[in-house]
Amino acid sequence: MRIHRPAVFAGMGPAFAGAFGNVDCRFTIDGLMQPETCRGILRQKRELEFADEYGRQDVEAVTHVLSVSATGLEALESERDQVEIKGTIYGVRNVLDDGRAMLKIWLRGDI
Repeated sequence: MRIHRPAVFAGMGPAFAGAFGNVDCRFTIDGLMQPETCRGILRQKRELEFADEYGRQDVEAVTHVLSVSATGLEALESERDQVEIKGTIYGVRNVLDDGRAMLKIWLRGDI
C-alpha cells in the first residue's frame, strides 16, 4: 500500500538518496527492467533475540535494507520484483513506504 505524500516532501527522495546513497540499483518491476538506475542507501540491519528460561538459544539475524526514493517506483511489489546492485540480482522481500519520500526495501539473498 502506498501512502499519499504531502507536497512539502516533493523532490526530497531523490535529493536524500543522492546525498547519502552508497549504491546504484536497477529495478525489475513485473518482469520489466527499468531503463534507468537510481541511487540507494544499502544498510545491514541486525536483529537479536536472546535465549529464554526454556533453554532456547540466542538467535542473531542480519538482513539488508535498501532505501530509495519512492518517485517512479509506485508499482514495486514484495515477493515479485527484483533489484540489481553491483551486478547481482536480489529479490524484493518486503516494501515499506514511509509516507514522505522514501521506500524501505528488505532484500532476499546474500550480500
